[in-house]
Amino acid sequence: MINIFNGLSNIISSLLTRPQKINLSQLPSQGLFYKKDFEISIKKAKPVDIEKYEQNFIKEDLGIVIRKVKKIVEENSILSTNYKFEDLKSIDVVFLFLEIVRFTKGKPVIVKYFDEVTQSEKKIEFSPKNFNYYKISKDIMKLYNKENVEFEIKGYKFSLPSIGVENSLTSFLVSKSMEKDSNKYNDYIYDFTYFLSGKNYLTFDEIENLITIFNQDLDKDELEKIKEIVETFLPLQKYSLTKASKIIEINSKIDLEKIWK
Repeated sequence: MINIFNGLSNIISSLLTRPQKINLSQLPSQGLFYKKDFEISIKKAKPVDIEKYEQNFIKEDLGIVIRKVKKIVEENSILSTNYKFEDLKSIDVVFLFLEIVRFTKGKPVIVKYFDEVTQSEKKIEFSPKNFNYYKISKDIMKLYNKENVEFEIKGYKFSLPSIGVENSLTSFLVSKSMEKDSNKYNDYIYDFTYFLSGKNYLTFDEIENLITIFNQDLDKDELEKIKEIVETFLPLQKYSLTKASKIIEINSKIDLEKIWK
């Protein structure tokens, strides 16, 4: 009897701790910028992961918060062969983080908001069923290349930046902040991150070159094209929820410091 109970217990335990596969179409990127063989599953965060996350958490320091969120996702994501954390699209990371929190705690992540109609505080669950997905127009979708998972628009190939590219650029800017003329980097535009297709890493030399091209070499007409393309997809990079046709912005409405409590 004991052996039967132990066997059943092990099976149930295995089911409860089994990684959860993510439906790519339910990510903010809607899976549009991942190739067919790309898959991702999430695990429950270990106590040591949560302890490190909460340690020295400074909610006013955005850099620290972003690093902690990324670390949780990196440690608790399983990607298909030939892919790594740096291949994830940056916009999807917070969504995956909140899914890991929900999966780990076994209960919904709740967002509080103020309802102006009833003049009272309300709650809504952060989940795919409530997420406000951007509906890309049919005309734009005609420009989508399924094989290369990018949009071919006005002579450019648009894709969302990967975590690897974002990390490379962050490291570059941190290194430049030590130089005397560092202020000039505040004036540059970094739209080149949207036209790197499957790149998950950039060298400092590559970044310098791209900064020069996109800030000095391109003429006004080309820069205007780039601006229009990037702005077309800006709604795809925003987080909001929807309830009864009401759009609920969630910026600063989730207490990331105490989210594991």
